Amino acid sequence: MSTHEPPPDQVPPPPPTGGYGQAPPPPPPGGYGETPPPPPPPAPSYGGGDSSGYSIGNALSYGWAKFQANTSQIILSAVVLVVALGVVAVLGTIVMNALTTDASCSTENGRFTCDSGTGFFGRLILQALLSAVLLVVAWIIGAGLVRASLNVTEGRPFLFSDVIRTDKLGPVVVASVIIAAATFVGTLLCYLPGLVVGFATSYTLYFIVDKDMAPVDAIKASVMFVKDNLANTIVWYIVGGLVAAAGFLVCVVGALVSVPVVLIGTAYTYKTLNREPVAP
Repeated sequence: MSTHEPPPDQVPPPPPTGGYGQAPPPPPPGGYGETPPPPPPPAPSYGGGDSSGYSIGNALSYGWAKFQANTSQIILSAVVLVVALGVVAVLGTIVMNALTTDASCSTENGRFTCDSGTGFFGRLILQALLSAVLLVVAWIIGAGLVRASLNVTEGRPFLFSDVIRTDKLGPVVVASVIIAAATFVGTLLCYLPGLVVGFATSYTLYFIVDKDMAPVDAIKASVMFVKDNLANTIVWYIVGGLVAAAGFLVCVVGALVSVPVVLIGTAYTYKTLNREPVAP
């Protein structure tokens, strides 16, 4: 018995994928012939803890070397910061002393009376307010020093003209007020929370000046940067603070050297832990 095969043009097409009676698979996103939408961008990362090539000693050495290379411009700029902070601190102390009184006792007409004075909490509130005002002033002036320090890490000279520029002043003021308010509340909670706020937000100006971030975004970026590089940033925060304070102890004049060295060292820390190039 012979079989008869139909011509090739009469052979029925094969069934769709999945067999007859089943729906074909859905087209890819965007339809056939269209490019599917790109995946969402990854969350920003600020260093991720990669500390290769970074050390506290390198940060201090870099700050000192760049100070020596730009001495005249740096000292001129540092004078502005130190004098401004000194004036505000003196005025604040005068106001605080005028508004507070110490505890005292006296005998009058045979009666022994005592005055508790302003008290611990009254002084604590006034000291927190003074610290907040000083912080705002320091950040406004310090933004210029941060800008010039970042320029140094990018191979440009440290210039006084960069220190006194007023661009990005708005975000700097807003960020400084937010952080000052948070520090004020933290100081009222027996100082330690205020120190934590100061540490976590210590790179805010660098993100505003370098990345042109909005105040709140810069604060968040600073907190994330510190968290991702906690070991290095906390050690640098302590060492840098001690170096800067040592300058103030040397008849205040030493701060003209110590503060710029720490600022440039902080710019080096910021760039290196963000895995960005730093000019030699």
